[in-house]
Amino acid sequence: MPSPFLALSGIPVPVSLSGGLRYSPVLLGEKVRTFNGFPRSSVRRKLMAYEGGTGPLSLADAAALRALIDGEGDSWDFANGTMTSSRGLWPSTVGSPLALPDLGRYQGYALALSAGHVSWATQLGEDWTVAYWVRVWDGSGAQWHHYVQRSDGPMYVDAAAPSPALGHTWSFDAGFASNWGMEPSDVDAGQGGAGRYGQCADFYSGASATWPTALGPQWTVAYWARFSTDSTWHLYLHRAGLPLSRDGVVGSHPASAGALYSSSGDYTQLPDGAVVLLNQEGDSLLIDELVVLPYTVPDSWVAPWYASTAPFRLPGTTGLAEVDDNGSLTVRHRTGVAGGFPNPSNDLLLISDLVALPYRAPDAWFAPWRDSGAPFGPLPYHRASGSGLHRPTLVQGDAGQGEAMEWWEGAQRVQGEDFAFTLQEAPS
Repeated sequence: MPSPFLALSGIPVPVSLSGGLRYSPVLLGEKVRTFNGFPRSSVRRKLMAYEGGTGPLSLADAAALRALIDGEGDSWDFANGTMTSSRGLWPSTVGSPLALPDLGRYQGYALALSAGHVSWATQLGEDWTVAYWVRVWDGSGAQWHHYVQRSDGPMYVDAAAPSPALGHTWSFDAGFASNWGMEPSDVDAGQGGAGRYGQCADFYSGASATWPTALGPQWTVAYWARFSTDSTWHLYLHRAGLPLSRDGVVGSHPASAGALYSSSGDYTQLPDGAVVLLNQEGDSLLIDELVVLPYTVPDSWVAPWYASTAPFRLPGTTGLAEVDDNGSLTVRHRTGVAGGFPNPSNDLLLISDLVALPYRAPDAWFAPWRDSGAPFGPLPYHRASGSGLHRPTLVQGDAGQGEAMEWWEGAQRVQGEDFAFTLQEAPS
């Protein structure tokens, strides 16, 4: 991907073709002539000021870009073992969080959470964005992943939004549709009463349900079930080509045991990739919290999944950050697989390059943010880079005067603005 002409903390900033980007040297000191005309300099260093204009932007994009240039928000690099934000916000902690050196995404400090949480009075408003790098510190060299959480709900992991590609869950609280709306292609089971967590599905003898999940050679199907004559719920966890794991015990039963049915008898590749649940027993079978994943979960997930006391939440749909009604930011440790963050062994979590912005960052920012190769900020400063600069440098920005305008995009009228901005280089 080609380098942008100008970027702040990795986020491309458009520069209008008509105005370009103007460089203005700023002298730290002065150059003058003495009384006899001889030039004299007390300049210790020359810095740059950059001036440009954005060109036409929609009002929403212009508002976000103004906030970016102005350096709004807080960032945390956890340098020198502190958890204070770039603007001086002090933390409130529960548990024993630590800021440890040489463990960060970019070789700096990282926040280490083994339990509990850390909070800051960020006073975020109705619109906000929180981003961070995180990995499980389990000694296996687990990869860093970039999480972006936003006030309008979606969470992005490595610039990808949650989608059915992450898998499906069924609570059966309001029918047989999955969390993504997948309906069964065939069903003669009915709605049951109280399940393990909410409502459940009731499969009378011979009843079945089929979902067109289109699973490939790697898959996991799990559910809680009990017969109407049994008061105990049991966790059934089926995996491609492996024996059934029941109640947290890996490989405890044959693959054909349980309610998952394969008409071909093949439990490596399910026929047509469909998930079929069938009650082949005489008593009524109650099923709750069905989970279908397009990958085979490791053995290390089996026991924590059974031990969990909460419904399963798809990994990639739940992050570590929370913003309360007062706008305070909390980053908390999560464990297990039911919490939606893949940490089944309750390992330490490392958080790096935490950023809280008082506005909603556009979707288009997430991929370049992930790929920037450097920390965001430190706010209110940015690392300016791009092919339009002589070198990457630390700057403080100011979004200036703009002009409102309107134009047509196809058959749609768009309201927007362009505005001027200045970037002042900071001494390094």
